[in-house]
Amino acid sequence: MATVILAVSAVAGESAVPEQVVAESGWKYRVAAENLPGIDNLVMAPDGSLYATQELPNGAGKVIRLRRGEVTMVASGFSRPDGLLLRGILLFITEEIPDGRVLEFDLVSKKQRVFATLHSPEEIDMLPDGDLVVSEDNINGRLLRVPRDGKHVAEVILGGLNRPEGLVVKPDGAVIFAETATGRVLSYKSGEVNVVVDDLDEPDQVEIAPDGSLWITEDTRDGRLLRFKDGALETVLSGLRSPQGMAFGNDGSVWLAERGRLRVLVIQAKDGR
Repeated sequence: MATVILAVSAVAGESAVPEQVVAESGWKYRVAAENLPGIDNLVMAPDGSLYATQELPNGAGKVIRLRRGEVTMVASGFSRPDGLLLRGILLFITEEIPDGRVLEFDLVSKKQRVFATLHSPEEIDMLPDGDLVVSEDNINGRLLRVPRDGKHVAEVILGGLNRPEGLVVKPDGAVIFAETATGRVLSYKSGEVNVVVDDLDEPDQVEIAPDGSLWITEDTRDGRLLRFKDGALETVLSGLRSPQGMAFGNDGSVWLAERGRLRVLVIQAKDGR
């Protein structure tokens, strides 16, 4: 049962959506930052800085940093920047447009280089060998290996997917990804595909928490933040508007981009679980 029942309003022709997020029993949340148009994917740096993409079109896209409540711009000039990965001083970014770039941005030198141009690349992560894996958000979507050596072209890992979006790589090399159009979260390793969770409503992003649990967002007007652990699926928050990427703080908190309300939320368990 939810901790709070909140008022709802309906717009003509649309279903009613809660005006506020509803935290399920045992969870609480607060707003960390607001007025962030296009807020999308998040990554947490070791020093507690939160990096985020603002998926805005036509070169208006940005990467920003949230630190101690202050928002600063890190990089700009992107077209619908979506996927975001941090490794040391390097940010890896995708642009979700038909000829979207997969690129690297050096936080120190501010230089960038492009690894590949793909068809609507969305999420990005790093494989155990250092290459990148990227999803293409299309009806006939793909997972691709993108080499970082600049000498090899992207290689198809898995094709024939129906709108693959968020993905995360496990330490053993398995790729966990959301197939949005089928409502499933799948696992791919060594040529084998398995269903992790199904019957979801437009699953968007997936992340693995330090405790090994899998977190999932549903990108709908009445979206949910979900946790899958020990074979059980749990709703953490509901009433979200287009929730997107997640990141995990050193204190056990979960940071969430709620794009439909232009803000970032911080979620914590009341009992410290």
